[in-house]
Amino acid sequence: MKRTDSLIILLLFISSLALYLRTLAPGLLFGDSAEFQTIAYTLGMGHPTGYPVYVVLAKMATLVPIGEIAYRVNLLSAFSASLTVSLLYMIIRTLGPRPGAAFLPSITWALVPLFWKYACMAEVYSVSMACLAMILFTVLAWSKSKNTVWLFAAGTLGGLSLGLHAMIALLFPAILLYLGITPASSKERWMDRAKAIMLGGTAGILIFLTLFLLLDQRNSPAGYYNSVVIPSLSAWEMKPADFDSPWERFAFLFFPPQFRGQFGALPFPDAINRLKDFVFNNASLLMFGTIGFISFHQSDPKKPGLIHLRWLMLAALVLYTAFAVSYDDFSYPVYHLPSILVLAILAGLGLQRLGDLGKPLGGSRSAVITFAIALIYLLSLRHLWAEVPRAWQDGIPPGLQYRELLSFRFPGINRLNAERTVNHVEDNAVIFTDWDRLYSLYYVSHVLQGRISLDFHQINPQKDQYLPGESMIAYIDENLDHRPLYFTRYPASLESRYQIIAVRPELYQVKRK
Repeated sequence: MKRTDSLIILLLFISSLALYLRTLAPGLLFGDSAEFQTIAYTLGMGHPTGYPVYVVLAKMATLVPIGEIAYRVNLLSAFSASLTVSLLYMIIRTLGPRPGAAFLPSITWALVPLFWKYACMAEVYSVSMACLAMILFTVLAWSKSKNTVWLFAAGTLGGLSLGLHAMIALLFPAILLYLGITPASSKERWMDRAKAIMLGGTAGILIFLTLFLLLDQRNSPAGYYNSVVIPSLSAWEMKPADFDSPWERFAFLFFPPQFRGQFGALPFPDAINRLKDFVFNNASLLMFGTIGFISFHQSDPKKPGLIHLRWLMLAALVLYTAFAVSYDDFSYPVYHLPSILVLAILAGLGLQRLGDLGKPLGGSRSAVITFAIALIYLLSLRHLWAEVPRAWQDGIPPGLQYRELLSFRFPGINRLNAERTVNHVEDNAVIFTDWDRLYSLYYVSHVLQGRISLDFHQINPQKDQYLPGESMIAYIDENLDHRPLYFTRYPASLESRYQIIAVRPELYQVKRK
C-alpha cells in the first residue's frame, strides 16, 4: 500500500479510538460484561463457550496501567474495534477501490450503533470482529500474492477464533468454497492451499485447546464452573460424575444443553420478519453492496482469481444472515455484525463502480459525479452521522438498553449496589443471586476487596426455573451449618424447608428451622 494509505489507516484508527474512548464505559458493568471484567483478572472460565482466548487477551489488557481493572477490559474492546475499522479499509483497498471509496464504508462501519456499542464495553464482539477482519485480509492477501503463508495465517486465526466466538467459524465454508473454485496457477497446486490452511487451523486449534485446558485446570473460584454449574448440575439432569473431566466440561461449554436446538429453531414467519428488519435497517449498505457485488471485477489482471472473491463474500453474507435470522435467542441482532461487515466491504466496491461511471466524461465532470455519489452515500446514512455530536457530548454510545444506559450515566451504580451486599456478609458467606448481579458481586469481593472466600451462585441457570432441582438443595444443606447463606431476592420456594430472615433490603439469610 502507498504512503497515503498508511496515513488514512492511522487516521481511521486514531479517530475511531478517540470516539470509542470518549464514549467508553467508565467502570464496572453487569451481566456478561461484569463476568468478563472479573474473569479477565482471575483467569476464570467464562459462560458457554468459555472464551479462553478472549480471557487471556483480556488478562493482558488488565496489565495496562490505566484506570481500574474493569476499565482496562473495556479498553480492549475499544482497541479491537478501532483495529477492525483500519482492517476494513485495508481489505477494501486490497480489492482495488481507491482510497475515498474505501474510507467511507470504513468510517460508516465505525458508526454502526451495534458495533459502536460493543466497542465501549467489556464484550467478545469487538475482538471477534477484529479476528474476522484479519482472516478476510489474510485470504485476500493470498489471493493477490498466492503465498500460502497467508493461508496458514488465516487457518491459525480461524482455530484461535473458536476461543473468541464460535460464529466466526461460519466464514470457513465460504473460504473453502473460494479456494475450491479459484483456478490454480502454474506455480501452485490445490493441495498446497489445503495443506497450508489445515496446518494453520491445526496450530490455532492446538493453541485454543491449550488455553482452555490451562483455564480449566486453574479452576478459578470466580469461573463459570463454580458460580453456575456445580451447584446446579441437576438443572441439566447431570451428576458430578458427568462433569469431572476436562473433556466433559469442554463438551458442556461448546455444546451447552441450554442452547441445543436453537439454530434454525425460530418459526419461519419470525425468521422472515427478522430478515425484513435486517434489510430495512441496512438498506443503504445493501444497495451499494449489491452494486459492488454485481460489478465485482478483477482489480489486477496480473493476479488471476480475484473475481472469484465475489462468491466468498456472497457465501459469507448468506451464512451469517441465515444464522442470525434463524437463531432462537433474544440477543440475535449482534449476530448480524459479520453480515454488516461484509456489506461494508461490498459497498466500497459499489462506490468505486459508481464513481467510475464519470470517467468517460473526464476532467471536472468526472470529479462532480464522484462527489455526487459520495454525497448520496453520506446522505443515505445520515442517521449514523447524526449520532456522533450527541454521543460525543454525552460520552455515551448509541443503541444502549435501559440498564446499560444507567451504567454509563451513573458510573458507580453497579459497584455501589454490589458493595451494599458484599459489605454486609461474612467472609465465608455463600450468596445466591441472578445473573445480572452475579459478577458485579464477584468483581467487588474477589478483585477489589480480595475476599476470595466469598462464593456467589446464579439462582436460575435455566430459563423459568428458580432453585432448580435437588443438587442446589443438597448444596445448601451441605453448607448451611458452617457457612452463612444468603439470597438477594426472597426465596419463597424454600419457606417450607428453611427459616428465612430479612437482613436488609435485597438480602435474605437462610437458616435451619
